[in-house]
Amino acid sequence: MAVGSRRWNWRDAVFDVAPALGFLVIGLLDIATGLSAPTGPASPTTAIVPVIVVCAALLFRRHWPLAAFVAVVLVIAVPAWLGSVALTYWGEFVPWLLASYSVTRHESRLWRSFVALAASALTLTAISLRFPEMADPGDVLYNGAFLAAAWGLGLFARSWAAYRDDTLRLEIERAQAEERAGLLERARIARELHDVIAHTITVILMQAGGARLASQSDPEAALRALSQIEALGRDSLAEPRILLAVLRRESEDDGDRAPLPDLGRVGELCERMRALGLPVAFDPGATTADLPLGVQLTAYRIVQEGLTNVIKHAGTVPTTVRLARATPSDPLVVEVANAAPEDAVVRLPGSRRGLFGLDERVASLGGRLTSGVRADGGFMLRAELPASGARP
Repeated sequence: MAVGSRRWNWRDAVFDVAPALGFLVIGLLDIATGLSAPTGPASPTTAIVPVIVVCAALLFRRHWPLAAFVAVVLVIAVPAWLGSVALTYWGEFVPWLLASYSVTRHESRLWRSFVALAASALTLTAISLRFPEMADPGDVLYNGAFLAAAWGLGLFARSWAAYRDDTLRLEIERAQAEERAGLLERARIARELHDVIAHTITVILMQAGGARLASQSDPEAALRALSQIEALGRDSLAEPRILLAVLRRESEDDGDRAPLPDLGRVGELCERMRALGLPVAFDPGATTADLPLGVQLTAYRIVQEGLTNVIKHAGTVPTTVRLARATPSDPLVVEVANAAPEDAVVRLPGSRRGLFGLDERVASLGGRLTSGVRADGGFMLRAELPASGARP
């Protein structure tokens, strides 16, 4: 994963810097105070440089896991085999366990973790041959069990992350499918209402025109036409009432006739996504109360689609939602930006139907929608919506 231009965030401090710094401090204390007996006849101080390099390699364990693991293994094995260098437990072996876990948890291709497991076995064998005090079968089995356990824990964490993201994605897709089904049903009912009303008005207009023409020459025919208009109007009220009752029941089922979502509910949407595990930062840096409802509804759908795409294609990565408008006459800028994926979970390929639908919706307002991968490996969805809500 390319992270050369990644922005620094709190996760880097917690998951990268803290473990590396902690093992460095413990490793140096181990050398200085003898917390554990060093391996080999050389002075414990000969392990200072390897300990520093091993702990520095841990800084890259999540972003370049295989490279960090190879660096740790080489720094542990090569100096000890070729020169007179002592090995330490807390400064080298325990970081080795963390590197073994990380290569299984974060490496993009799973087969590479099996290569790392084999490399750990070969390195442990080489060290056991180099130092007689580690050649005891019980010690080899003990150390090998710890390395295998670290590797297995990484595999479990990898599987759990995949399960978590798949569950979240399926839950969102199910909710969207239900929402789409409701919208399709409402659209069907709207078409039926249109057909009923259009037919009724057309017939009434024809009957009214006939009654007007016959009002002087044939009052009886005019009265009959008016009676037919009255009956038709009364009968035609029945079907719209039934259709509107269906819509009313659906709205009540959705939560007591909830109104269409506007920009005032973007914060609630972000909060729901946070509860599902997506770290969303919301920047409501724009005055939106005076915007037309159509613009607000479109902007809400853009944010909703953007957050959904983050879950489907990047997982639970840091995401920012921003609304911006310098003056009331300026276009409303809507941005949904997420960081690059941080693990190796395979994402589903996108059909881009959602983005195509948003593009048509934004274009109908006279706005502009853009999307694409950023330089840091993340993704940004950006829309500019005219404040008037109408095509210029």
